Amino acid sequence: MKTHKLDKRHLGFGVYKFAADFNYKELEKFCEIRAWCWSQWGSSCEVDTVIKVFPNPPVWAWIKDDFRTKIYFQTEKEFQWFTLKWR
Repeated sequence: MKTHKLDKRHLGFGVYKFAADFNYKELEKFCEIRAWCWSQWGSSCEVDTVIKVFPNPPVWAWIKDDFRTKIYFQTEKEFQWFTLKWR
């Protein structure tokens, strides 16, 4: 798992500031962390849906497709909470 700050090249930039990337060998960890995020901050959905639908987006979101597996965090507060638990 790698973490990084988002910039204009990344999906979700402008809504989310940080992301955690998972490779294909870390799918179980992705599911575990996504469940933890759900329990910490409540429900969310895929980042592309958040961008299109929500005027007040949730503080976290994810993407899981053939090319990317990521969890997004809206502010440094959520990102630091995640980092304390999972790094």
